[in-house]
Amino acid sequence: MSEPQQPSFCPQCGHKLTANDRFCPECGARVPEKVAPPTTIIPPDQPAAPPTTIIPPERPAAPPTTIIPPDRPAAPPTPPVIPPTQSASSPPDPFIPPPPSYGIPASSPPPHQIPSSVEMQATPPNNKLIWLLVGGIGLLLLIFIGACVFIVISLSSFSFSDVTNTPTPVTGEPSTSGGGAVESVIGGEIVFRDDFENPADSNLGTSEDSRARYAYEQGNYIIEVKEPELLVWALVDGSYRNVVIKASYSIPRNSPAGAAGLIFHYQDADNFYLFSVSNDGYYALELLEDNQWETIIDWTQHEAIKPGNNRMRVELRGDEITLYINDRRLEQTRDPTFTRGEVGLAVTSFDESGIIVRFDEITIRQR
Repeated sequence: MSEPQQPSFCPQCGHKLTANDRFCPECGARVPEKVAPPTTIIPPDQPAAPPTTIIPPERPAAPPTTIIPPDRPAAPPTPPVIPPTQSASSPPDPFIPPPPSYGIPASSPPPHQIPSSVEMQATPPNNKLIWLLVGGIGLLLLIFIGACVFIVISLSSFSFSDVTNTPTPVTGEPSTSGGGAVESVIGGEIVFRDDFENPADSNLGTSEDSRARYAYEQGNYIIEVKEPELLVWALVDGSYRNVVIKASYSIPRNSPAGAAGLIFHYQDADNFYLFSVSNDGYYALELLEDNQWETIIDWTQHEAIKPGNNRMRVELRGDEITLYINDRRLEQTRDPTFTRGEVGLAVTSFDESGIIVRFDEITIRQR
C-alpha cells in the first residue's frame, strides 16, 4: 500500500503546506491526513453463466374438431320400373271385342252375388229364351266387328294411296329469271343478333368525323357518309363460316344516290366481299383483294328492290354465295378466295355526299 499524501493547502486558512507539515505554520490548524483509497481486487475471468431455460409444462393436445354434417332426408325409394307390354316400335293392338259367350263355365263366378235365403225358392230358367237372347247379341257383335274391320281396311287403303301418290318435291334451286324466286325456308341456330334497341349491349360503336358518322337513334344504327364516292362500314363480333346473314334498313326520302351493304368474309381492311343494294334499284357483288376491287356480279337492276325499306340476305356455304333482297332470290355464284371471316354493315356514297342509312337489325344464323 502507498503512503498517504498530505494536502498541499491548509483547509482552515488556505496557506500552502509542505509535505512534512503536520500543523499549519500560519494558523496552527492540524493538517488532516489523506486516506488512501481502498484496494480494488479484480477477480479472474469466469465463464459466463448459461441463460436459464424455462421449459413450459406440456399442455394436453386439443381434441380434434368433430364436424357433424346435418341430417339429410332419406332418399325416396326408387319407384319400380314396369316395362311396357309392347315395344315402343310396334303400334298397339287394335281393340277387338271378345267373342260372345254362349255358356257360363261352372267354375266362373256370376257377375253379381245375391245372398242365398232359405225362404227363396229356386225357379228353373227358361233355357230357350236365354239362347235366343245370346244368339241375337252375338249376331249383332259379329256385324259390328265386321263393320269396324271394313272401315279400318278402307282408311288404311286410303292413307296408303295418299302416301304413294304424293309427288316428290323439287329440291333444285328455283330459277331467278323473270322476277326472282320466293324465299326458301331457313332454319338454324342464331349465333348473333342485334336490334340496336340497347346501345349498351351493342358493340358497333359510335363516332363522328369529317368523313362519316356512326350513331344509335330510336332503335336504329345510323351510318352517314359525308364525302362522295366513299365506302364506310362497322363490324360485328365474331368470325363466321356457312351462315345466313340478314339485315333490314331504310333510307330517307330525297337522299342522294348511294347503297346499303353487307360485308362478309372480312379478313382486314384490304380483303373482304361486299353485297350492295342501291336506292335506285340496283345490286352488285364485289371482292376487295389486296386493296384491288374485282367485280363478281356487276350492277344489275331488279324489281324487288325498293327505294326506301329493304331486307338484304346473304347465304354462305363453302365457296357458294347466294344473294336475296326482300325474300326474293337475286343470284347465286361461287368464289373460293375467302370462305370465313367477319361480318359488317356498310354504306357507299356515289357522286354526292350525305347519304344516311338506318339499319333496323342484323341477324346471323348457322346453316
